[in-house]
Amino acid sequence: MVRSSIFICILFPTMVLAGPNENHFFLGLSAGPTWATGNKNQTFNLQPDVIKTYQAKNDSSIFPSAELFLGRQRWVCISPTLPLVAQFGLEFAAAGQAKLHGDIWEDADPTFDNYTYHYKINHTHVGLKVRFVGRSDYLINPYFNAMIGAGFNHAYDFTINPKIPEEVAAPAFKSKTMNAFSYALGAGLQMTLNAKWQAAVGYEFADWGRVQLGRAPGQTVNQGLQLDHLYAHQLQFSLFYSV
Repeated sequence: MVRSSIFICILFPTMVLAGPNENHFFLGLSAGPTWATGNKNQTFNLQPDVIKTYQAKNDSSIFPSAELFLGRQRWVCISPTLPLVAQFGLEFAAAGQAKLHGDIWEDADPTFDNYTYHYKINHTHVGLKVRFVGRSDYLINPYFNAMIGAGFNHAYDFTINPKIPEEVAAPAFKSKTMNAFSYALGAGLQMTLNAKWQAAVGYEFADWGRVQLGRAPGQTVNQGLQLDHLYAHQLQFSLFYSV
């Protein structure tokens, strides 16, 4: 019976909306430390006779990110087994600098591991978000959230540093902004502070989508480094205010 109620709540929330006194507009603000994963090894030609391998290193260092969530909340699935509050609306998000780095092998040969590379990524997105919060007599309740939207990934400040003084770095890839499909899933715990305010802490996983750098000066084939998926992991601290 409980599984059936959960299935109905997730797929057909409009069929069970109720509780007019629980129908409020709300404002939510979330922020926290974030790190990115998805950096990968890449080998490609810059010119027909020039090939390089970009050997990816560890994940990014920690950087901040924040989200603004505007929408409406309603009490759904009113039953003894599964009382929930649904929050749905628009999310606007921005992240600080995700810094990726690695080594460069000339001629795609690890013997010629003569350079390191670094570049930065800024991410923003706007999307549709929904949160389901458990409703009970307890002070703290679990929540789950999901988001889909349009992301904008700006890759920039690509630099090449020689490992030995005799080497001269090649021209750097140019900055580029990519539009990308983004989505996020999160879960955590929410605490009611009073009739107007709630606070929450949780974890969110996000796929920010495609990232790409532009061609370097003199490059005649292919583009710059690219990632089909840049993943973000965030520890979120949130505050919600109901109007």
